[in-house]
Amino acid sequence: MIDWTTFPVRDGLTALALVVASLSLYVSWSTARRAKAEKAVNAWITLTRPGTEWWLATLNVKNGSHLGIEIESLSVGLPDYRLGLLSQAKQIVTDFKITGIDMAGVDHHLAMPFKLTVNAGETLQGQFLLHQPAHSRSTSTKVNVMYWTLEPKRRWRSLSVKVHTRSTL
Repeated sequence: MIDWTTFPVRDGLTALALVVASLSLYVSWSTARRAKAEKAVNAWITLTRPGTEWWLATLNVKNGSHLGIEIESLSVGLPDYRLGLLSQAKQIVTDFKITGIDMAGVDHHLAMPFKLTVNAGETLQGQFLLHQPAHSRSTSTKVNVMYWTLEPKRRWRSLSVKVHTRSTL
């Protein structure tokens, strides 16, 4: 007579359950690791005012994740603000010293390319121009930083940075 309580199928089902549980643990661990890496990218913008309508903006990006990132482009919130390339501005030199920036030839963009690669654990800076018309009463805007994660299967991400240009008082 066969004893069904010690039949090998029971051991096989236990092994299968152990494999499924292990696979589920691995999938949830890798998903949590990826989510943590995405949240570990921080950015902030500091402003200086070289002209009446233009701000010299410095984008600071701190990559605290285990993945490198490649910043692809910037965009700005509507309706008042525009972006500009710092390379199009001309420096005003007086007595061999830079005394200002001439913004006359700078094109206005809603979105523009901004190439910057930030390795894991690094903090890097990049500069661009932010335009706000003199008639604008807006006190802040959002600058969106679009980047790729540098992993075998690259992922497209966006990070929104709030920029205050005027006091709220």
